[in-house]
Amino acid sequence: MQPRTKSILYTALIAVCLLFGAFIFVNGRTKVEFPGLMERTGPLAKELEWDKTRQRVDQLMTKLEKNPQDTKSMLLLAKEYMQEARVTGNFSYYNTASLDLADKVLALDPTNLDAVCYKAMALLSQHRFAEGRRVAMDGLKMNPYNSFIYGLLVDANVEMGDYDEAVRMSDKMNQVRPDLRSYSRVSYLREIFGDPNGAIEAVNMAVEAGYPGREDTEWARMVLGHLYEDTNRPDLALEQYNISLSHYPNYPFALAGIGRIMRYNKDYSKAIEYFESARDIVSDGSFFAELTDLYRLNGQPEKAEECARATLNAMLADNAAANRNQNEGHYADYELANLYLKLGEPDKAYEHARKEYDRRPQNIDANETLAWVLYKQGKADEAERYAREALRTRSQKPERLVKMGLILSVAGHRTDGDPLIDKGMELKPYMDEELVETVNDYRERTQS
Repeated sequence: MQPRTKSILYTALIAVCLLFGAFIFVNGRTKVEFPGLMERTGPLAKELEWDKTRQRVDQLMTKLEKNPQDTKSMLLLAKEYMQEARVTGNFSYYNTASLDLADKVLALDPTNLDAVCYKAMALLSQHRFAEGRRVAMDGLKMNPYNSFIYGLLVDANVEMGDYDEAVRMSDKMNQVRPDLRSYSRVSYLREIFGDPNGAIEAVNMAVEAGYPGREDTEWARMVLGHLYEDTNRPDLALEQYNISLSHYPNYPFALAGIGRIMRYNKDYSKAIEYFESARDIVSDGSFFAELTDLYRLNGQPEKAEECARATLNAMLADNAAANRNQNEGHYADYELANLYLKLGEPDKAYEHARKEYDRRPQNIDANETLAWVLYKQGKADEAERYAREALRTRSQKPERLVKMGLILSVAGHRTDGDPLIDKGMELKPYMDEELVETVNDYRERTQS
């Protein structure tokens, strides 16, 4: 072979290698990564629907490997992950995954309404309420006849404390599509505005509109049970929880509901069994909070402290993740404030209660929490303004009536506060033992 021919061949070979290398480099850089499905553990891993979920997710991931711009598969995957979050309680991971998928779709198709809805839903679940409301409003501009968007706006406005706007959105939602989801929103708003019987009527309609055994139907049944608990009808609440378990065996929130009834009956050992069973299925923060109380009531202070500290560390990590990167974790200041009160640390509770209040100063739950923390710090006078704000919708939630009533009475407004205390105790005489003890101490002091 002539030197010139060799030179040409070597040059051509080098060029081919460079082109191949560039191809690998570019494709390696632009490869799109999609969040995967987390393995389940415990009883949830044995559920029949888990295999079906994995199959559906595997099929979607295969489609996305072949076509990373398949927006339909991205949205179906986001939907799977949102449902998986509800089933497993792993909201931190799946909210982030769903948000990532929605953002990927919107980068390719900024007017995709489903992606806008999923993004708003993920933001609300991360407690980024103002941002979620803004995104949902963008969706409303795209389609003012979409029931799902109105539902998101009901939720967002409730969380931000704009209850009149939430009612307006709920009315629109029911005009567009009266169904389980819209009836559930009506129920919640009636409860907020102090109409528990109307709330029971609406959530009964939601349950009847659903399919027994579906998670959304059984969740509505849990709401019905809670409303019975809050109106001194624990037997009817227990009936609903047992019905739910007959349709959805081992539904953790139904197990927890029965656990609460056992607690009301002072059967603390049995209550612990139910809550531990629920906790072993789903790591829901409310289960750990109840177990902290129950271990203490059952004469197990070390276990109560261990449970509370483990919960605290998990919440702090989630909260820190959200503060570092809003797309991860979720804001947990509301839960942290209440947990620090359980641990007898009102100063730390105040730090988180104030942050939650600053984030949504019109919300009655945020006002109630801040007011109660201030009361626990011995600052009833300062707590009064927040207590009155917490009562502005005339909500009949028993614990709220009692706590805010105590604040008003101790601040020197007994004509306002004492009737609230009496009403709350009448509605739920079996409420939190520590709160009942606080009421009894107050009555002894003021009647002597």
